[in-house]
Amino acid sequence: MFDVAPVKVFGTSSVGVFIASNNTITFLPPDAPEKIDDVVRSTLRTSVARFTIAKSPLLGVFTVVNDNGVLLSPLALEDEVKLFKSLGLNVQVLQTKYTAVSNLVLANNRVALVSPLLEPQLRKVVTDVLGVEVVVDTVANNPLVGALAVINSRGLLAAPEATDEDLKKLADYFRVKVDVGTVNKGKSFLRGGMVVNDHGALVGDETAGPELMRITQVLG
Repeated sequence: MFDVAPVKVFGTSSVGVFIASNNTITFLPPDAPEKIDDVVRSTLRTSVARFTIAKSPLLGVFTVVNDNGVLLSPLALEDEVKLFKSLGLNVQVLQTKYTAVSNLVLANNRVALVSPLLEPQLRKVVTDVLGVEVVVDTVANNPLVGALAVINSRGLLAAPEATDEDLKKLADYFRVKVDVGTVNKGKSFLRGGMVVNDHGALVGDETAGPELMRITQVLG
């Protein structure tokens, strides 16, 4: 059963900017409304942890999360890193010149597609922390690979700008079902508008019926 729930956070449909999840835990900003917890538990079927990074609510921008570990933005403060580690997760700050680390890595539990922008010496950190094989490539000639697609263990949904060649490569890398789709009435930056794990997806409340159907078909 793959559930999809339309939600709004802080008055916006860009829910993926504020929320990050794997199959056991979902990270929410401390001041996100309590009712989101219930939606997370019923849709993503995880526990909830309320954290910040750089005292900011932008958890979806500043983290890369899978079931094996968490990569944090270089902006993360020491006490914030300790909180992540207190959950028993493999946690590492990605010491890159880029702060929005979620834009640079698209990962499930087996493979990570890493942007060519990420410094080459950090690829091993991605491999070690997330426990994945790393491939370096773009999506639609765009290095923001983590912004233009979402993935779980069953499927990968990419922005409509992705070519047939892109989709074939992504299917080869990840060995999952691959297709294109949008969120929030035509937005290509999928990660900003949704949060996905193997159990379900939270999507921005502007997401239209055909978009919801595609999300369920590809990721469910």
